Amino acid sequence: MYILPAQVKTITTRIRRFKLQKKSHTEEFEGVSALFRAMASSPNDGYTCHWSVVTSPVDDHLNCTVLYLDQCTSWNRCRQTCLKAGATSYRWFHDGCCECVGENCVNNGINESRCRLCPEPGLEEEED
Repeated sequence: MYILPAQVKTITTRIRRFKLQKKSHTEEFEGVSALFRAMASSPNDGYTCHWSVVTSPVDDHLNCTVLYLDQCTSWNRCRQTCLKAGATSYRWFHDGCCECVGENCVNNGINESRCRLCPEPGLEEEED
């Protein structure tokens, strides 16, 4: 089987993206539980932050709720956004995805980059 140079570039880009999605930085905050719950339950009206809410069970009585910002963001902007949202921690992935973590989550939330618009398509190709 012969692999064309364009296919090699595509495969290399996908590998690089996968590696970036697995690396992350976390930090814990004191958090404001009522504020975070309000942010997670408020409708995304398109005029404030754009995020996705993901909830998963921790045990029979508790759920872990995280907010994924839709757009790629810097490490500092992720930290500031999550702090202002009342999160108890955040996880910033090296692909630019930002996850704000609620109070009942263990190990700083979900260790998976799930931002809808991040990484931005074509970003890796432009760096070559």
